[in-house]
Amino acid sequence: MTGSWKRVAVFVFVVAIALGLSLPKSQAGSVTLGKFSLPFDAKLGSTAVPSGDYSFSVDHLATEGLVHIYQGTKTVALLRPQMFDSFDDQGVKPVLIFVRHDGNTTLRALRFPKSGTFYFTLPKGLSNLVAKQPQLIETVSVEVSGD
Repeated sequence: MTGSWKRVAVFVFVVAIALGLSLPKSQAGSVTLGKFSLPFDAKLGSTAVPSGDYSFSVDHLATEGLVHIYQGTKTVALLRPQMFDSFDDQGVKPVLIFVRHDGNTTLRALRFPKSGTFYFTLPKGLSNLVAKQPQLIETVSVEVSGD
């Protein structure tokens, strides 16, 4: 009998820990909304988008956040960041950071001052190019309407 009570107690403990870890995640991140104007055609993840006005939402300002990009009411891209850096000194204005390469422009990062920066995967071989030629970086200002 004592063995089964120990198993039940361990099971209840594990469930309580799992619930405790999952509840803060589900409550932690409010939605952050914003908008930006692209002055050039660009790749957002694997999606090519033309220049124009866009809006976005980030469901959590943390590593598990997803970035939804909209043009009007239509979703044009869903981006899963490769990495999130919560370093405090992220600049004074929110920006999108793009890398110019081979006649294309690819999104590299979405930076939020006082929150952090989402980094997105670059095409193969592009990381070395960025390190060698920082003038290939383009920034686009972002208006953030909520966090």
